[in-house]
Amino acid sequence: RGRANDERNYDNYKPLDLNKVVKIGANATEKDREFANREIKLEYRDKHGRLLTQKESYRELCYQFHGHGASKKNEDKRLRRIAMEQSEARVASRSMSAARDGNGVGTLGALKATQKATGKAFLVHKT
Repeated sequence: RGRANDERNYDNYKPLDLNKVVKIGANATEKDREFANREIKLEYRDKHGRLLTQKESYRELCYQFHGHGASKKNEDKRLRRIAMEQSEARVASRSMSAARDGNGVGTLGALKATQKATGKAFLVHKT
């Protein structure tokens, strides 16, 4: 039901030919022509910097226009989801930086430590 869990991308937007939309008069300067030929991409983001889907951005627009917001339960649910995404991103970035440095924990860290200790690019796995 609904499209709240859509991926945050721009695949469903049609490309827009700006030459058909923007009309430049005869007295336009070179700067006006340059601005008319630029590509524009609108990104709707929330106060946490996350990219919003069409449905989420429309809902935010409606909340601002009508002067009210989501119910407290839905707002708490959304904030928990944002906090979970941010914590997952922090953990992923830590593990990536640890793996890049060669001192990570887990399987990849153990493999890199073994490669550094043996000085070989390969590892023989005995079962």
